Amino acid sequence: MKLEKAYSIELKLAVSPVEADFKYSNGSITSKFKFECPDDNCNAAVTCANLDRLKVKRKVDPYYKVVEEHSEKCLIGKDISGVKREKAIYTDIYSEADEYISNAVRLNLRPHSTKRPEDESDPLEGDMVIKGRPRRTSDEETEGKRKKQSSKVLSSMVDSFLNNENLIVQLPGIGSMPIQDLFVEVDGQKVESLVDEFRVYFGKAWFNKYETGYSVVFENKLNHEDLAVRPSFFIPNSLIAETAYRLFQEKKLNKQVDKKPKLVFIASETGPYCKDKYINFWLEGFEYLEYRQQ
Repeated sequence: MKLEKAYSIELKLAVSPVEADFKYSNGSITSKFKFECPDDNCNAAVTCANLDRLKVKRKVDPYYKVVEEHSEKCLIGKDISGVKREKAIYTDIYSEADEYISNAVRLNLRPHSTKRPEDESDPLEGDMVIKGRPRRTSDEETEGKRKKQSSKVLSSMVDSFLNNENLIVQLPGIGSMPIQDLFVEVDGQKVESLVDEFRVYFGKAWFNKYETGYSVVFENKLNHEDLAVRPSFFIPNSLIAETAYRLFQEKKLNKQVDKKPKLVFIASETGPYCKDKYINFWLEGFEYLEYRQQ
């Protein structure tokens, strides 16, 4: 569910992405990060993706992406949560416009099923799932339809990257690229240099436990204007309570809270966002996260 309008902190009114694009071109809006949820009871951060990208280089027009938790009273946040629950594991980051590419692999970011057995295995990649059970699509069902694209869940994509496999990855709306270009190490870049396209950001990071969840803080910094800070993201208890995936259950996460850094990977549609004196990533769901022992 995309936001049709977001609240511009600079203009002090809600505007559409088209209006934001025009206002950015004349200098009335100066940053893609200066937006919030338009609900009166919420100030969740919003990024206007591709706003700062030259029009001739855009593959996708500007659009709003909520990159922070909505408030409990936010009606928009409740609507978005309802849509996500209805779509369940059928949610896909790709659309019909993403044509079949024979030599490419797609990134499977379908949510983990809450009905799956409590183990670290994934349903057969590329399978259809009915009522929580994986099912192979028969030849008769696929005959005459669009060919099924090969796909990998994030953990498998990380394995291929670490093994230096020669893979081509198809990303939604922008085509394909070598797997090495999909992965971006957090290493002192300027936030403005990072594209608003799906990428997997990674680096050494530490897990820290709080009453409301876990923060994950990267070792290396990112830069934005006069800021130079270690980016982080938050894993809320509410997300942990919903998962049956062992890697992200509280008992397993507690073991990561030590003085040893982990190699952390987080998939992101729009990259890190800047708010106040912080640079953060937004964790969309556990299917967007992977970590390995050093």
